[in-house]
Amino acid sequence: MQNAAPKYIFWLGGSVLLLLLCLLLSLSIGEMPIWPWQWWETDPGSMERTILSQLRLPRSLTALCIGGMLSMSGSILQGLFKNPLVEPYTLGISGGASLGVALAFLIGIAQQWGSLGVGGFAFAGAIAISLILLAYHRHRPGTNNLLLAGIMLSILCSAATTLLLSLSTPENMTQIIYWTMGSLSHSTPAQALSLCGFAIAGLCAGVLLSQRLNLMNLGEQTARHLGVNTAVLVPCLLLLTSLLTAVCVATAGIIGFVGLVVPHILRRLAGSDYRLLVPLSFIGGGIFLVLCDLLARSLVHPGQLPVGVVCGILGGGLFVYLLVKPQKKQNASA
Repeated sequence: MQNAAPKYIFWLGGSVLLLLLCLLLSLSIGEMPIWPWQWWETDPGSMERTILSQLRLPRSLTALCIGGMLSMSGSILQGLFKNPLVEPYTLGISGGASLGVALAFLIGIAQQWGSLGVGGFAFAGAIAISLILLAYHRHRPGTNNLLLAGIMLSILCSAATTLLLSLSTPENMTQIIYWTMGSLSHSTPAQALSLCGFAIAGLCAGVLLSQRLNLMNLGEQTARHLGVNTAVLVPCLLLLTSLLTAVCVATAGIIGFVGLVVPHILRRLAGSDYRLLVPLSFIGGGIFLVLCDLLARSLVHPGQLPVGVVCGILGGGLFVYLLVKPQKKQNASA
């Protein structure tokens, strides 16, 4: 424990400093660059101050919270299932949210209630999938059974969403497809504050459960012998990650690869001690999504790219590189 303290300080301290630097860049760079030394020179009612307080700061905080919650959820699920390819979307949670959004547009809720209706249906769809998984886990305990059930639910939700898309009007179809690309362009100060509350609560819960997750990584039977109540812990971890993912999907749409790539990279760099990996994944996911959002805002003028597209390109490229790199080493040694 004492020998691990310098490692924790190095990784957590360094990642926090890097996160602050990324936030400064995100606040400064845009169609109208506003550098830190100019922040205090602007008048309270000026356009620059409005851009910072009403647009860039809420969007940057939203990116930080969503990236952190998705990445931390991915690290928890990868430890729970002992599978580096598991992420929040593997269990069908994003599929349930997408199905809820398609249904909201099809029955007219999205037109009447706007983003509130879309977010509510997305949240309901994601929670419905998590409740189905929890009910299934009660009848058939075991992480492998749960993973297979999640994959099947994801396939079913995808098929149902495609069916609803085929029944939608061209206008609704365009809106649904754009939403599934993932976007942070509608972030507001109130939304950012709410997300910060969810993110802090989720991070505290993840850190509190991280030691038990270390024991679960030794195997369910070993964890039981060491005093872990796996019948309670597995549903708690699944419910935690489902709630966090549902909040992210309801807020910003489908943003993939954050919960897959970031924990995978950090596990290689910092090890598999979840007391460190859980908070480090939160910070790393925040860094990754803040940078992706900065690229989404900066690559195209006028306008911007959906952040989910940028995450897919960068995350997919990084993951392919990580998969190919060990194979090259093995081939070289052969």
